Amino acid sequence: MLFSRHKDIPVEISKVKLNEWYSELNDKDKVKIGRYIKDSDTSSALNFSLSVMRKANEEENYSLSVLVGENVITQDLKAIERFDVLEAIIPAYFGTCKYDICLKCCEEGLSILQKNMEEIKKRNSGNLPESIMCRNYMINVLIGAYNDYDRADAALDRFFEMGLISEEDVEYRKRSHKIHKLQRTFDGIFSATKVKEQ
Repeated sequence: MLFSRHKDIPVEISKVKLNEWYSELNDKDKVKIGRYIKDSDTSSALNFSLSVMRKANEEENYSLSVLVGENVITQDLKAIERFDVLEAIIPAYFGTCKYDICLKCCEEGLSILQKNMEEIKKRNSGNLPESIMCRNYMINVLIGAYNDYDRADAALDRFFEMGLISEEDVEYRKRSHKIHKLQRTFDGIFSATKVKEQ
């Protein structure tokens, strides 16, 4: 039994020493992971996990991304490494409707970003990444899941103070939030009227 437990482990999994974790997965999850391990980055367990998560996110296979991410994020990671994992798992949590933990990860990601801004810019030719998930998905959660427009507007002010968006972008997005809120209110009134008429 000792040998059969680690039987048929893909070479990519063995390379990054994730045998134990893989062996404990159910057959369904093993099949899912099998779709993404080809041509994955096997230079380390972290890079392997990130490459699988990103591929899974591209195909909206968010539950698999969460499965892989929740394993790697428990490892002893440097701040920047943890930031990278958070950036990959945030859209996966949103996609699986785990909004509370998604927002918590956004907060942690922003905190790491603020403390390591120069290092993150340095590895991106002196600029911030075009897509910053902890910033973008904080708004997605606050408006899309919680309908909390006041907190979303406050978040925009915070992003501006951190240098993550321009003043023009803040104003534009706040106007968009206002329109979105009015549209939702109108849709709610229209739906209620239709029900009443029936």
